[in-house]
Amino acid sequence: MDNHRSTFPLNEAAISRQALRQILTDPITWVPLVPAVAAYTIFDVSAVLSLGFGAVVLGGVGVYWRKQWAGMTARMRREAIDEHNRLQDVLLKKSADDFQAAKENGFARKLEQFRIVKKKVEMRLHEDGEITAQKIQLEQLIDSLCFGVRDQLEGVLGRERQGEEVDRDAAFAQVEEAYRTLQTTVAELDTILGPTVTPGGATNASIEEITRRLREETEIARRVQARLRAEHGGDATSEPPRLETE
Repeated sequence: MDNHRSTFPLNEAAISRQALRQILTDPITWVPLVPAVAAYTIFDVSAVLSLGFGAVVLGGVGVYWRKQWAGMTARMRREAIDEHNRLQDVLLKKSADDFQAAKENGFARKLEQFRIVKKKVEMRLHEDGEITAQKIQLEQLIDSLCFGVRDQLEGVLGRERQGEEVDRDAAFAQVEEAYRTLQTTVAELDTILGPTVTPGGATNASIEEITRRLREETEIARRVQARLRAEHGGDATSEPPRLETE
């Protein structure tokens, strides 16, 4: 499977290597050692004293970077997510442009709608910088849905060009149903974003499976919302904020 199809899981090993490279090249790491080297080479301080001083300095530098590590890697994770999502956006936009060039305006318009909703959901998921299992699950589902829709539309055109008989209306109806489910999910996003168990395998699922999972997420959100309203005297006016999807 192509790496661009899902933002998660992140390459944690690559993030750790990037953080380590930054530490090794940062002046904070090596500048404090200059006095120890100078003491030995210029001022004729004994090697034992110079090495002892250097060890103390290295210990302090190590303590400093251990405190910085979590913040550094968290920032790099956010940067990796942003970069990956930008790449996905470029790829989906190119596919929509290709549909447009092929005079498939309906396909182009529908894929562009998925792309726009995807960007808005990603902004909402990552606005606080916190990565949770629930956010990962939602982003995996939406990533897979968008690229699954693209693949399905491209598959329709590809089979038609090969002279195969294709039920275009049925394929497009399935895409429309997926989009309606996506809109409903977005409308309930603030309620959905709570602690739940994360099922696996989202990136390998079909459009039907992804649509079903998103419906389940939305149904859970509705039940939670109904329970909260019942507990607060049946107040049905306190609905969560909604994202525009058009």
